[in-house]
Amino acid sequence: MSIQFYHYLNYYKVKKQRGMILKLGKWAWLILCIVLIVFLIGYLQQKQQEKYKGLELIPEQTEDIPLYRGLKAESPVYKIKGNRWMDIIDFYDKELPKMGWSNITTQTSQDSTEDGAGFISNWEKQGTNWVLSISGGYFKATDQTEVIFEKREALKSIKWIETDVTEVCVNEQPDRTDDCFSLTDQQAIKRIIELINSAPEAENQQIYYDEKSVIDFGTFKITVYYDLEKGIYLVSERGTKWMKPEREFFQLTRISKEY
Repeated sequence: MSIQFYHYLNYYKVKKQRGMILKLGKWAWLILCIVLIVFLIGYLQQKQQEKYKGLELIPEQTEDIPLYRGLKAESPVYKIKGNRWMDIIDFYDKELPKMGWSNITTQTSQDSTEDGAGFISNWEKQGTNWVLSISGGYFKATDQTEVIFEKREALKSIKWIETDVTEVCVNEQPDRTDDCFSLTDQQAIKRIIELINSAPEAENQQIYYDEKSVIDFGTFKITVYYDLEKGIYLVSERGTKWMKPEREFFQLTRISKEY
């Protein structure tokens, strides 16, 4: 075997070994990349699960509940910087009806400057056997507005008045006088009772609306707190109800001088 052939043979062997090493190197890099991708996907999935842990309802994973821009999920609530609760409730008042939702009740803080001031809003939709509840409040310590989205059982409308009533006494200003005017129109009384009985139950409030009247049904009294734009609280020994500021209710009861 000549020296030249021997060198050629060694050169060929070395080249072949280098080629094998390069191939093995490419496979190693490919495997490493796959492992890193799998690890990254697993890590992101874990962070996503932690992000939404404890959240009963996730708007961005639904088709009919929009998410207010800027709200970020931070289990178990959604948060946004600053005092934004009034902007948020305005947003949902405009957007949810477009998605087929109908407002049942909306309660807001009387004093928008107090710590924890906020709202509770309940919505229903045809074909949905639960109530969408959105509540939020601003907390000064963190300078953040926190919002919770929940599924709740359908609100109950418990009948408060089941006996026949022939006369109702309405006191427009109970804090000033005990005098009241008598209402005997049976059609009007019947409709007032229907409106009160059909109103859904609400949570008790520390502060109700500023305007106040009392409706006496003889054996049963209801204190009415109202705001002509925000709503009506009905408070009695049987609990609390809330209803929208129905023009018909004000016209029938005449508790407001505006009607």
